[in-house]
Amino acid sequence: MPRPLVDTETIITVALDAMEDPREGPLTARRLATRLRCSTRTLYQQMGKQEELISALLNHYFVKTAPELDSTLSWKDAIGAWASALRLAILERPNLSRHLSTDNRPALIEFTRPLLAALIASEFSEAVAVEVCRSLVHVIVSLTLGELETQAHRYDETAIEGDHLARLLSIDANAYERSPDGKMPPPVFLQSIHWLIGGIELQRQTQVART
Repeated sequence: MPRPLVDTETIITVALDAMEDPREGPLTARRLATRLRCSTRTLYQQMGKQEELISALLNHYFVKTAPELDSTLSWKDAIGAWASALRLAILERPNLSRHLSTDNRPALIEFTRPLLAALIASEFSEAVAVEVCRSLVHVIVSLTLGELETQAHRYDETAIEGDHLARLLSIDANAYERSPDGKMPPPVFLQSIHWLIGGIELQRQTQVART
C-alpha cells in the first residue's frame, strides 16, 4: 500500500522551524524528510525541488505576517509602519529571509498590498504607488539583510585610518547598531526611510506644480 503524502501545511511548518534551528546546518531535503519521517521521494513529490520549497516557505511566511495598516495613518506614517513591519518579519526568520534574492522578491507581493492600498487611498496614482512600493521593498530588504550580516562585526572607530569618507565607509557596521531586543531600527534604517519619504514628497509636489 503506497505511503500517504505528508500534509503541505505540516511540511511548511516543520521546514520553517528546521531552517531556524541553531543546532543544525542548512536545510536539506534529507534532513527535512527525517524530521517529517517520510522519504525524500515523498517530499519531492509534494513540494518539488529545493528552490520550489524555499519559494513556498517564503510565500507562506510573508503572506501570514502581512501587516494590517491603520486606515487613519497618513501615507508617510503608513510607509514607516510598513517598513518597520517588514524589517521585523525578516529579522524573525533570518535564515529564511536570506533567500530573498531578486528572483524571490515576488514572495513579498501580498505583504506589500496593504501599503499599496494606503498609498492609493492617499491619492497616489496606482502606477506611482506601485513604483513607490517596488523601491521600498528593495531598500528595506537590502537594509535589513545588511543589518543581519553586520551585527557580528564591530569596529573601533578611533583605530581606523584615512579621511572622513574612508572612516565612514569602514565603520558602516556600527550604523546598524540596534536596541537589545532588536525592535528599534538602527540609525541607518531610520535615516534611509526618512530620505525616501522626503524624495517621494518632493516628487509629488513637483508633479502638482506642473499640473
